Amino acid sequence: MIVTTINYQKRGFKDSRLNDGFSLLELIIVIVILAIMAISLSKLTNTTVFSYIDAKDRNRLSQSAKWVTERISREVREALPQSVRTATSGNFHCVEFMAIVNASTYLDLPASGNILSFNAVGYNLVATPGNLVAIMPIDPASLYASSGVLATVNSIVTSGVDPNQAVISLAAATNFVRRSPQRRFYLLNTPVSFCLNNLSGEMTRHDGYAIAAAQQFPPPGGTVIGENFTAVSTVFNYQLGTLSRSGLLQINLNSQNRSRSLTGTSESFDVFHEVHVRNVP
Repeated sequence: MIVTTINYQKRGFKDSRLNDGFSLLELIIVIVILAIMAISLSKLTNTTVFSYIDAKDRNRLSQSAKWVTERISREVREALPQSVRTATSGNFHCVEFMAIVNASTYLDLPASGNILSFNAVGYNLVATPGNLVAIMPIDPASLYASSGVLATVNSIVTSGVDPNQAVISLAAATNFVRRSPQRRFYLLNTPVSFCLNNLSGEMTRHDGYAIAAAQQFPPPGGTVIGENFTAVSTVFNYQLGTLSRSGLLQINLNSQNRSRSLTGTSESFDVFHEVHVRNVP
């Protein structure tokens, strides 16, 4: 057997294993491609993350606006008829009303003259310090001026004649100028106000302050119930009730993320809400 050995190197051939590797040009091309991919992926990731965070902010703003309008609605629906008043002063937009604690029917209110007490149907009537009694309110002006519509309650006790009746004693003799067709009266607490500070964007709730003929902007104290709001024209607009419909409170707000916007655009949307107020004197 003849074994022939061929020397490839001498004949001009090279072993292919000696050609493994890459050139500098190839390395540069790969680096450029990887850099482009990294930049594209980074932008995609940033957009996704920022969109998620903005969506969370948008949802938070929406929930905050929903909660604030619902809070105002629930309280205004229980307002004393004809007690709702709205106004704007400087950066403050406010709505004020008298909150009803209880109501019943009076039995022996004289047609005219000052009274210190009267009998009523005793339906869970309990007096607390500062309670007021109102009879036949027809407009906010006379109500907040306390002219013949309001009186301070001194005490409420069960009648000695009939256990189903109560005796309402007043702190001072009062002449109620009108009588309710249904002989209805209301027990009230002090006024309640909701105010938007258009400068800070905070919505606050105020209670426990004294009645004043002129609306206050804002009343003393106050608790923040929402933020990141901006006025849209007039925030609170109230239309008095008529014989054909209830009173109507309109709420106009713009909910806006005042702190930041990662995508570079302002996150905001308008909020419009209507509240029907019972109109039964």
